[in-house]
Amino acid sequence: MGCCGQTTTIGAGVTALDTNKRVNYTKGMLLGVDDFVQEQAWHIARRHELARELIGYGTARGLKVEPRNGGSTVAVCPGIGWTPSGTPVCVSDEQCADITAWLRKQDAAFKAELGSGTSELTVHVVLAYQGVPTDKVPVPGEPCRSEDALTANSRIADCFALTLRTQAPPQLEEDAIRDFADWLAQVPVDLSSPPMSETDFLQSLRDAADGWLTPSSPPPTDYMLGSPPMGLGTTDELMRLALRLWVTELRPIWRARYGCGPNAIAPGTDDDAILLATLTLSVDGSNLSGVVTRIDESRRPLLLSLRMLQELILQNPAPEAAEDVTPALSFGLDPEVGVRAEYARADHSHGTPELPDLAGDVTGDITDNTVVALRNRGIASTAPQVGDVLALDGTQQWSPTHLPVPSDALPAALAFAGAGAAGTQSDYARRDHVHPLPALPDLAGDTHGPIAANKVRALQGTPVSDTAPTLGQVLMLQEVGPSGPGPAARPRRVWVPTDLPTPETPELPPLGGDVNGDAKDNRIDLLQGNKVSAEAPKKGDVLTFNGEAWVAAAGATGGATGPVEVVAAGVAQVLISSGQFKAGSAGGAPKVEVRGGQADGRVARISLVVNDIPRDEHPNHRITVLLTPIVDDPKRAILAYVSKPPVAEGTQIHFDIMILGVQELPDGDHFVQFQVSRFATTASRPV
Repeated sequence: MGCCGQTTTIGAGVTALDTNKRVNYTKGMLLGVDDFVQEQAWHIARRHELARELIGYGTARGLKVEPRNGGSTVAVCPGIGWTPSGTPVCVSDEQCADITAWLRKQDAAFKAELGSGTSELTVHVVLAYQGVPTDKVPVPGEPCRSEDALTANSRIADCFALTLRTQAPPQLEEDAIRDFADWLAQVPVDLSSPPMSETDFLQSLRDAADGWLTPSSPPPTDYMLGSPPMGLGTTDELMRLALRLWVTELRPIWRARYGCGPNAIAPGTDDDAILLATLTLSVDGSNLSGVVTRIDESRRPLLLSLRMLQELILQNPAPEAAEDVTPALSFGLDPEVGVRAEYARADHSHGTPELPDLAGDVTGDITDNTVVALRNRGIASTAPQVGDVLALDGTQQWSPTHLPVPSDALPAALAFAGAGAAGTQSDYARRDHVHPLPALPDLAGDTHGPIAANKVRALQGTPVSDTAPTLGQVLMLQEVGPSGPGPAARPRRVWVPTDLPTPETPELPPLGGDVNGDAKDNRIDLLQGNKVSAEAPKKGDVLTFNGEAWVAAAGATGGATGPVEVVAAGVAQVLISSGQFKAGSAGGAPKVEVRGGQADGRVARISLVVNDIPRDEHPNHRITVLLTPIVDDPKRAILAYVSKPPVAEGTQIHFDIMILGVQELPDGDHFVQFQVSRFATTASRPV
């Protein structure tokens, strides 16, 4: 164990300082500049630690970001905030930045990336502390000094630096706090008993942060992965365990590393800054001008005063237990949610009314009642006997009655189509009874013989020949010789098995008109009466009319390729977390780069640039992008659109993809296949 302070340099001096040391004043001690600087450094470090470790960092008041002059200027209102190192930064007056002027001050490489067309650019408004030496005073020294050595700055003014950056400062601890609190808020609170052991509860928390507790490269893009497992619940004791895990294990990993601790970062670095807002700029690369189209302040860290926290707690106190409950005194009451703030105890009970006596068909107490009627018809008082049933008698009462006895004989059914008879006997038939049936008759007419072995001898009265048919034959109605001797005999009509005749194949006449010759060997000499003269065409040629005939001529692409050329293809990937754009990537050929992305609920956007496209020499080519969503789960169905026309710049093609979810985009990766093509418009083809 040792001192965890840092050695630094403040002010205009070159004294090595240890912020964990303060001056031990003793009588007769000679004090120099080093002693005063050391004492000042110790006090500054303690104030910064108090803010950094116990309060946090972010915007405390003001610092609103808003567009001006139609979006060509962005303004930051006065306010105050604390940087991750614990340094306060005050902006006393409104500050404005000209977007176009800022774009034109950037280096040549940055300007070249913008291209010549209109594109979107994401920049971040960042606030940082800046100490400015001031108030020069004469200082003693050697003679013949330079003019700069005659004076020294006697003060360091607390100032600020407001900048536009293409990369946002890291805010690891801010994002981790939000994610940890969101994860813990999803765990239901059960005050009655712990839903699981302390060991299992802590293990669930560690499993969610395992990617950080077990370091890997690169680190995860999220902090508390996934959602709490089903059945996970918390009590006051388990909540204290969760907060202890945050303080002892998780915050040391995710804290802003300034001051005390391993791998400490010195205050005043580029990352010691506050993100105020993320701007989306519409940039015209041809004249380097731009306007603000969107301001997103959702990732800005915020600090609430203790007074505000106190008031929020007082306005939302924990409810007290109720001393009584509303009794349910009658049946058929409508539900009522109530208006009181007190909560009911877990063992509360609503009173129930006394049970009423029954009345109607059933009368008496619910636990000792009598059936006196059925559907409002009284039941006779006659005592029933074994086997009796209730039957409605002539007095319209239900009376005990004997059932009829089974019959010992049945009438026989001796003929088909016989008339039915209801019968007059009161006896009923047994369930195993059988009515005898007459024997089946032989079939007669076109079909002859018994039902189980019959033969079709005629079709609608016309006889069928006994000649055995062969495969493929059909029955054909024919007239055969006279049925008997004598002049009165006539030929008979009989269905005879016969072979079908083979149809003759007609000869095709020779072709005439625009197409001449035999049907199997012909030639197109004309197109709608105009002569075709296209001898020895070359690959890629098209037919064009020269005023006298159709002749072969070079196509729109010079004969080398067709009118449509696929120049790039690949897959774009967008990672969504908590409804926000986390990362984007793309793969394909040629090389594809991601230039930015964003998401908002159901909509996500990603900007792509395809490099190393073969230079297009044709003046009338256009570009089209074909998108195909890749979906393996219907619940994650998406649509994909090109949000604005693709732009070609030299060997690059820029385009934006908009992904639209059927509902809010679920967390995870979303994939879209793209194909970029060039094609010649109609105006570029020969007429």
